Amino acid sequence: MAKDQIPSIQVQEQDTNETTPLLRLPSSEDRKKWTIPTIYRLLFCAFIVSLTFGVTQVPLMTCDAYYEKHPLPRAGSDRCAVPEIEAGTARAVALVGASTTFFGVANLFVTGWTIKKFGVKAALLISVFWPAVRLAVQNIGVMTGSSLGILIVQCSQIITITGGPVGYMLALNTFVAEVVQHRERTGALGRLQGCAMFGMATGYLVGGILSDSFGILAPFRVTLALFMISSIYVLLFLPWVPANKAEPPRSSQGLTRFFGPLKTLFPRKWVMSSGRVRREYGALILAAGAFSGVLATAYVPTMLQMYSTDMFGFGTTENSYLVSMHALIRGFFLTFMFPRIISTGRRWLEKKDKAKSLKTSPSKGSSVPNVPDNPNEIPAPQAIDQAEESIEPPKLLNEQETFDFDLVFTKISLLADGLLTGAASLVGKGWQLYIVAAFLPFASGSGAAAKGTILQMCLPSERTDALSAITLVEMIARLLTTFVFGLIFAAFANIGKLYLVFVCNAGVAVLGFCVLLLSRFPPAGSRRLDGEQNDDTRQEA
Repeated sequence: MAKDQIPSIQVQEQDTNETTPLLRLPSSEDRKKWTIPTIYRLLFCAFIVSLTFGVTQVPLMTCDAYYEKHPLPRAGSDRCAVPEIEAGTARAVALVGASTTFFGVANLFVTGWTIKKFGVKAALLISVFWPAVRLAVQNIGVMTGSSLGILIVQCSQIITITGGPVGYMLALNTFVAEVVQHRERTGALGRLQGCAMFGMATGYLVGGILSDSFGILAPFRVTLALFMISSIYVLLFLPWVPANKAEPPRSSQGLTRFFGPLKTLFPRKWVMSSGRVRREYGALILAAGAFSGVLATAYVPTMLQMYSTDMFGFGTTENSYLVSMHALIRGFFLTFMFPRIISTGRRWLEKKDKAKSLKTSPSKGSSVPNVPDNPNEIPAPQAIDQAEESIEPPKLLNEQETFDFDLVFTKISLLADGLLTGAASLVGKGWQLYIVAAFLPFASGSGAAAKGTILQMCLPSERTDALSAITLVEMIARLLTTFVFGLIFAAFANIGKLYLVFVCNAGVAVLGFCVLLLSRFPPAGSRRLDGEQNDDTRQEA
């Protein structure tokens, strides 16, 4: 009979007894059979789709449209080096960028709704397929050329509402949060961002080569083919993850329900272990710190190019090397080093907290039991307790387990970014700027750590809303940083002190660090008062 029981206990580490369950419970062993390959499929998906989005980041056709109404320049001169053409290109790029941002915000909420309604795979497929439709329209615009072609390209941006770069990253982040165990989410989100960075850097390079070698139409045709391939890849090679049925029903309707994800950042009432009720502002302060971090870091690649051009006379080739090196090193750090730093830091902090708890409560840490002298006082063994311990799920799988190091890393990353960016103001030669661009990526990771942290602060049913809210905050920060630091750069350029722009940028990063000092997890043993679930008690790692 013992032999018959062997297959049913292959995942149990303890010996079999009368209380051993006959049916094996679903464990992490079953989950790993599909989780591990799924993670690598998602990472490749992030790379190939980001590459596809990056290929078409090329100038518009304002130069050709200008010479339809003006005489051609003399031979040998730069036909596009005309102030009116440059101004027209700037206006066209600004309009496309503004429309992409506006429609991207709408796409963010549409994708969040699609994830909760139809599942994350359906949302990801929609976010990848509709850009292919947009590229088909843009191909027509590029072939048309002239002012009409520019208008077609600009109007095609409205398709971004149904599918675009913002929505697909939200879908990928949510996909990772669903298929990865709680403890591994922060590192996996960093890897995902790193692979997307690799893809974007490769896309810029490929788009430039195609445009220079085969004309401006080539990147659009290649991108259309890549989007179709990416859609087929998502459809065939990613598993189907059903919609989250644990999401509580909402009484709000219309726009209030549409913007509901922002509620995950609002202060919530928590019941402490002592019974006292108080509000916790951790998620709101974390979002404010993430906003400051993106405000400080998102403009750095553009700032490096503008500074190198104005101060050291860098051309297109030198700037492409500078930005590509910065992006590739950042992708390498997030993909390979960031997850190891997170796991190592957690172990170090857990050992430190455990040693501290043993010092404060030595009686609990003592391994020598208090054995009674009288044999009649020795209690009888209780098999039920042993059975309960053998089937208790490991703490590793606790969805409400929090890791303080993730929040600590977010703070340290912003501080390090501020120090390194401030050091760029001391650059006096062009080659020194390459050194700064090579070291700045090692202060990245605050965005992925912030996403992993906010997932730990919310209920499992709020993951999609939490990721939507933090993504929206980052989008607003990226839009604002272009405007704010563009004005700051122009102001310092007028007085001949461009290096001060790095000091201002560093100041914003340090400000974000100071804001994050106020963020914290709810205390151990507390539970959310307005939570719909009963298992939202917070436990420290």
